Amino acid sequence: MEQRHGFGIGIVLSGLVLAAVQTLHGVQQSDRPLVFAFEAGPFVLIGLALAYAGVWLARNEQFDPDLERILAWGMGSTLLFASVAALMLFSQRVTLGTLDRASFIAIDLVTVGAVVGVVLGLYDARGQRQLRQLERQRDRIETFANKPADVNNYGRAFNRSGSLDEVSGLCIQAMQALLGISETAVVALEDDIVYPVDNTIINVEGGDLAPLVRDARGYDSASVITHDDPQGPLAGRGDTALSILLAEGDGDAVVVVAAVSEETDLADEDLQLVELLASHAQTALDDIWAAGPVESEAAG
Repeated sequence: MEQRHGFGIGIVLSGLVLAAVQTLHGVQQSDRPLVFAFEAGPFVLIGLALAYAGVWLARNEQFDPDLERILAWGMGSTLLFASVAALMLFSQRVTLGTLDRASFIAIDLVTVGAVVGVVLGLYDARGQRQLRQLERQRDRIETFANKPADVNNYGRAFNRSGSLDEVSGLCIQAMQALLGISETAVVALEDDIVYPVDNTIINVEGGDLAPLVRDARGYDSASVITHDDPQGPLAGRGDTALSILLAEGDGDAVVVVAAVSEETDLADEDLQLVELLASHAQTALDDIWAAGPVESEAAG
């Protein structure tokens, strides 16, 4: 049983008990339906409203981080209204010398205090949830705001690259630094033979990635191709695999393949950054290609 279910059941039972007590008090005060409806009816409904709030809390997991806050509001408000009841009864005892209807007054105020406290607790919890969402959004915006500058720095580094190995190393580094993707391979295809230029994907050989490499050649250069629930050598590595065609010509191609774990949440903005990064790498490879065949130490 989850914690919120326990909290919800406790609130439901409290509401039902208070509703039952209010019903009993109503019967004790008068057997006339009209008197019962106006004297006890509203408090019975308040008790049932408390029970409903407990059911609603148990079914909504969004309040899990704030269960203690809701409980504190409920208990605090109940104690506050109980204290008000005690003061009223003390004043009645001093001024009138009687404690008639003491139990009725106490239960009425406790019922109101309980439901007011739980409602305030739910309202406060919702406010805290919205505040946490705003903070996450702010952090996301701040993080994203710094990434384009890093992409530009990598772009300048790509433009200074003089070989495929240098471009490959920058791709591996950028995927880790900017996106938190630790398993990446830069793979070259020459005369239909696949070999890795750089590979940080554990227990996966460059040749194992041949299907993704050949599939990437069917898309535009510098475009991110998303493979949901990848099979083959990348099965179990994560929910998604990315492949990006960096350069293609004369039967040769260079492709980046990345395995994205469950902990790595790539937003649309992140994918746009990847494409921007890939365009810098593509430009660098085109310049290298124009100077001669794309070669790598790994090809040897």
